[in-house]
Parts: sequence; structure tokens; C-alpha cells
Amino acid sequence: MDYLFREYLAWIAENHEFYMELKEHDSMLYDRFLPVYAVLDRIYQEVKGEKMQFDSDLKRIFNVGLEFLHEQFDSCKLYLETKFKGDLHAFLEYDAVVNYILFVEDVRYELEEKNAEYDEAKLEDLLDRLEEYLDEKAEIDENIGVYVDSVVKDVLGDASFEPYGIIDIFMDVAETFGMYLFEDEEIVLGKDL
Repeated sequence: MDYLFREYLAWIAENHEFYMELKEHDSMLYDRFLPVYAVLDRIYQEVKGEKMQFDSDLKRIFNVGLEFLHEQFDSCKLYLETKFKGDLHAFLEYDAVVNYILFVEDVRYELEEKNAEYDEAKLEDLLDRLEEYLDEKAEIDENIGVYVDSVVKDVLGDASFEPYGIIDIFMDVAETFGMYLFEDEEIVLGKDL
């Protein structure tokens, strides 16, 4: 078995319970991680079942996804332990803030990868403000998402840079595999015509 699969199985053993708690509590963090998790699971199952060849492209996808999950889950668990003393329910009250912090970190990583110029101070101020919510257990502004988006847009400026991060890439990979993770079920009310 490939070392990446052993690492993946170790990650599952360590994080499955936490991930299922996120799902059970309908956390937006569960949805954040779903594209990456689902693609890794599909690759693992298909290769294990000898339906896919674990070629260099799949290995690269798998490695990037696994590294992403490691880093992101480690950040979440660090917040859970340091800011919420292990209280999952208190943590979940601020899952939107944690999600925005992870999003801003993703944008910063992408900007640095592309050697793009951006206003580092504004991004750092935004992260500080988001961290304050966690430190002070402050009431979350209902427009926090709009605020985060506007600051990120301002930081990006007029650059022709459109954020396209790991989650976006894995959504595309999932669709390539025929996995449509967030399709809404159509509900028909009334009598069928």
C-alpha cells in the first residue's frame, strides 16, 4: 500500500470523530472540507478496488488534498483547544468565524504562491479582527461574510487575480469524477401534473 494511503488512514483514525461531529451539527466547516475529503475517499476506494491506477496525477491530487486537510484540521483543533478549552459546542457557535479565518489564510497563501502584490496590513488586520471574535466570544455580526468579502476584494484591488483555491480545485475534481456534492434536491409541492 502506498505511503500516502497509510498517512490517509492515520488521518482518518485521528480525525473521523471530529469530522462527523461537524457533520452532525451541520457546521459550515463540514461543507468546507467535504470536497477534499470526498475526493480523497473516492481515490482511495477506487485505487484499492483496482478501478483506478494511482498514477502521478492522482498521487499529486491526493498529496495536496491530504496536506490541506492536515493543516486545516490542525488549525480547527488548535482553536477548539486554545480558544474554547475543548468545548465543541462553544467552538461550533463560532464555526463561521473559524471558516472565514481559514478562507482568508487560503487567499493569503494563494497570493504568496502567485507572487502577487497585495496589502498585507489589511489582510492581517482582518485576521486580527476575526481572531478577536474568538478571544472575546463576541456576538457575531450578521454581516460578517459581507465584511470579509469586501476586505478581501479590497486587498486584491484591481488585479486580474481571482481566488481559486484548493477547495475550488477539489470541487472541479469531484465533478470530473461525477460527484456533485452540493446539488439541491428538487422538492415538488402539491400534486404531480
